[in-house]
Amino acid sequence: MLEEPRGTMHGWILGPNLLPFVERITEITRCRDDLSAIAAGVARSDADTDDWFDVVIEGETRVELYFAKAPDGDVLVDVELEGLDPDNASRCAELLDICCQYRLLREAR
Repeated sequence: MLEEPRGTMHGWILGPNLLPFVERITEITRCRDDLSAIAAGVARSDADTDDWFDVVIEGETRVELYFAKAPDGDVLVDVELEGLDPDNASRCAELLDICCQYRLLREAR
């Protein structure tokens, strides 16, 4: 994963990890957003035609997320963080890394 100054991260996540990824990002930034709208927007995106879906999450910090669904179902991700402290920026980078290597499943309660 390439990590740039200004808190910009690029990577990809396994398709089924989309909602867990966004849920954790919103928790890190202390924001509540409509996750179903994000999932619908990503479903309409297309990495092959460079048709990206973007969303801005405004919480204690500003996060811009850009998604493009690949033909294999994985999702390309660009994350731009504004004003996020270094610890939380590291958490976001680690989350992106985990979401491309492991399939996350929510515990049934």
